[in-house]
Amino acid sequence: MHKLEKGNKVSAGKKSLIAIDARFLGEAGPGRYVKNIIEQLEKIDTANEYVVYLRPKGFEQYKPSASNFRKVLADYKWYSWQEQFGFLLKILKDRPDIFYVPHFNIPVLYPGKLVTAIPDIIMHSFSTERGTTLPKFYFRFKKWVYKIVVYWAVKRSFKVIVPSQDVRSDFIKVYPGVSPDKFTVAYEGVDPVFFEGHQASVEIFSEFGIRQPYFLYISSMYEHKNVPFLIDVFEEFTRSKNYQLVLIGKKDKFSGHIAEIIKSKNLENKILMPGMARYITDGEINSLRKNASAYVFPSLKEGFSLTPLEAQAMGLPSVISDIPCHREIYGDTVSYFDPKDKSDFLNKLEQIISDDGLRQKLIEMGYENMKKYDWKNTAETTLRVFRDLLNDL
Repeated sequence: MHKLEKGNKVSAGKKSLIAIDARFLGEAGPGRYVKNIIEQLEKIDTANEYVVYLRPKGFEQYKPSASNFRKVLADYKWYSWQEQFGFLLKILKDRPDIFYVPHFNIPVLYPGKLVTAIPDIIMHSFSTERGTTLPKFYFRFKKWVYKIVVYWAVKRSFKVIVPSQDVRSDFIKVYPGVSPDKFTVAYEGVDPVFFEGHQASVEIFSEFGIRQPYFLYISSMYEHKNVPFLIDVFEEFTRSKNYQLVLIGKKDKFSGHIAEIIKSKNLENKILMPGMARYITDGEINSLRKNASAYVFPSLKEGFSLTPLEAQAMGLPSVISDIPCHREIYGDTVSYFDPKDKSDFLNKLEQIISDDGLRQKLIEMGYENMKKYDWKNTAETTLRVFRDLLNDL
């Protein structure tokens, strides 16, 4: 590996090499995180060389905008033996000074300097057994493997970058033997794609029978997202109100379970799931945000909870669960409800559609709140971690 002198100066004029596992780029969730981190690192770091590992979808999508960034095809499936051995050999061949993984699924045998960015450890608390088709014993085995890999990622990392103080507290509780100094908070931000002025897409409304007024939810349908609770409350709400609920999420076993609940309640015309039919684009999501009455989010646990922030960026007031992460990120800029109290949630929905003063207040405060979170700040914190580690080599 390249040798460094103190002060982050590379001997013989060589730059340090930082490898980034960007195989999630092009996917939802961690894909959006890694996309924004790379875009900002390209702008702020000219001192180091970067190699960016991508799967075919991300390889096609990513166009390096800085000469010190190069992309490499690494078509190794996540959470696989290929990842643990084939991907490992590819990384070792490049001999990076730092391997940066914006996730927890590291090649466990990787011997070099490691920095991870882990969004949460929600799987420690929520099993998601109801959404799996695997035999329960095998699912539990996979969860055990997951916990081992996360522990090893934490143990091996120079720093673990987390998106909130709430997640940092979770790590400190789960791993009391690990120094709290290992966990560094770097808040996330709103993807610039939401400010690109996408053309309004009216087709999605006619295609799926979406009409105003409606509430909007955008996320996965995992157990901790608390979507059945949302459906129960909306069912009560819509008995006296002519509203729709639009759920945007990818098609998988979890969303399939939600679709079954909706069908069992004969709510197919009132609760719509466009993502079950096809991929919903960012432009279409922007149009849905612009025309919704409110963004609703009943999650029981989050790491950063980005979608209410994206709603605020589009001038959409949010009614979200009263959990520590939300209090940390959103303060008094949203309307809160107890995610286990249906009456409280129902009252907050009634309030958000009837109190114009409250709506306007939340819209204005939301615009100010989202300005506090910027991917440039996330990247700057990440780069400081890289520099600290390089200085220690």
